[in-house]
Amino acid sequence: MFVRCVCKNLNEKKKNEIYEVLGALCQREQIQIEEQADAVVITPCVQGKIYVTEDDHSITLTSSTRHGGPGFHAFVVDLMKDLQVEVPGIYEMYDDLNYSEDENFDRLVNLYVDEISYLKGLLRKEETIRNQNYMYDETFFLPIEKEGRILTAIGDMDEQEFLSMDEQELMNAFFVWNDWDKNAQYYKNAALTLLAKEGVGDYVAMNEKTLKHADEICDFIELAHRLDPLISLPVEHYDFLTKKLGRKHTLKDARPMEQEVIQYRCEEVYHLFEDLKVVAHGASQRSVDPTHPSLILMSPYTSIEQWDWLIQASHDPSICDHTDGHPTEYKGKTIRMQEDIKEGITILDASIERGHRVFYIHAVVADPKNVAYIKQCIRESDFQQE
Repeated sequence: MFVRCVCKNLNEKKKNEIYEVLGALCQREQIQIEEQADAVVITPCVQGKIYVTEDDHSITLTSSTRHGGPGFHAFVVDLMKDLQVEVPGIYEMYDDLNYSEDENFDRLVNLYVDEISYLKGLLRKEETIRNQNYMYDETFFLPIEKEGRILTAIGDMDEQEFLSMDEQELMNAFFVWNDWDKNAQYYKNAALTLLAKEGVGDYVAMNEKTLKHADEICDFIELAHRLDPLISLPVEHYDFLTKKLGRKHTLKDARPMEQEVIQYRCEEVYHLFEDLKVVAHGASQRSVDPTHPSLILMSPYTSIEQWDWLIQASHDPSICDHTDGHPTEYKGKTIRMQEDIKEGITILDASIERGHRVFYIHAVVADPKNVAYIKQCIRESDFQQE
């Protein structure tokens, strides 16, 4: 589920023309295009991007369509073909699903149904797959697995319910864009996916990113309702977000959903960094220290004055003041944790060993009532699977 288009033998004038046309195509489709580091990134949907990179004499467009769905795959192919029409030249196209050859959308949908069947079999037979990211095109966190529950892109569901549903029914739980057009179901899927992945509950006004995602969720819900006034929607969450954002409420007589709406980041998750998975609240503010390559998680807040704790995790022992605490065994790991109190602030230093691997956590806790919580987060932190 991958598409690539290489534009060959280009001079600078031709390269500039391609970028201009891509910008015009994105404007036509009303999708985002922006420069990010050494690439131009096009974002047609919440579960799929197109990356545009260049070398001396070529420009390459690539997209993994595994999580976007058949509609996204077809869109990517069509966009690349439109580019070839608008800017004639030498192109090399690769589409591992061969949609670019026959443009048979029904066949394409069946391939994604087969992918659901394959994933369903894996989740039934292979317990280890449940600890990996099979839900999102890219993520810095993973939900913590729960007994009897299956994780999906729009939230976790009962395992028996999951196993009893047919593949067609499960499409909307794993893929955003399942029809040719961006219809009401697409926008509902997009809203539910963003709620599951980026929803942070009471912390919605914490920073620009949380506010941006909240606005996008409201946009998607409104678009779904506009296209189909009878489709069921997460009305309660829309009401909550519009109040938090001070945004005009535009839904009239919308049907509320019966199924539970899940927001993974409203509870503890695994925060991913290198080969580590560090447990903390899902709404924690994330940054990376490049000096001692480490993950830094700050407690979420509802007011700018609030500050409760900080967790730093790294393979570098120098982030800790002490690494010689008394060893204890926990879930197959050896943990050495030491606690100090300085001017009323609790400092926790810990090393976590599993087999031949070891990493370190340094935590600072402002309020004594949070110490037990942070200690448990440290104990639950671990390595990702090798």
